Amino acid sequence: MANELVAPFDLDHAFDHIQVATTVPPWSHVPGGPHIDGHRPDQDAPGTFTLLAGIMLTDQSAAGSGNLWIWPGSHLEHQRLFAERGTRVLQQSFGHPTLLDLPLELGSGIEVRGGRGDLLLSHYLTGHNKGGNTSGHVRRTIYFRLAVSGHAERWEQTFLHPSMEYSPVCSSFSEE
Repeated sequence: MANELVAPFDLDHAFDHIQVATTVPPWSHVPGGPHIDGHRPDQDAPGTFTLLAGIMLTDQSAAGSGNLWIWPGSHLEHQRLFAERGTRVLQQSFGHPTLLDLPLELGSGIEVRGGRGDLLLSHYLTGHNKGGNTSGHVRRTIYFRLAVSGHAERWEQTFLHPSMEYSPVCSSFSEE
């Protein structure tokens, strides 16, 4: 399914960054803003990828289950930020655009809800954060950070043109 989103590119399965994310209750955190993975001040270039794939290992269908929060449309706001301030602007704020001296206004995030075994596919530039867990069970999700072949050589272009590695998605919008 992920390959269909990035055709004619192919996902480079040698890209092996895997994360098991847990949120242990009780934790009443409500995220105030998102971040983008892979940005640290000590890097020459951010650690980027094409697509985040998350598989929910526990039920997260109710609010406050440690759910991932996303900021829909933030990939386009990040594109604007990078065009105006440079592609390395988030390195000083560890990927948090709302912590910049001139913060990026992204509005409110939404909780991603789903059941055990559900799959989340998200554009790398979509801002996200984890939410609190008041459910009484540990939230577990496994994330795969996937990149298409050649992504490392063109990461900067993908910041300025977020649809670059998503041709099927872009062509489906232009046909409407």
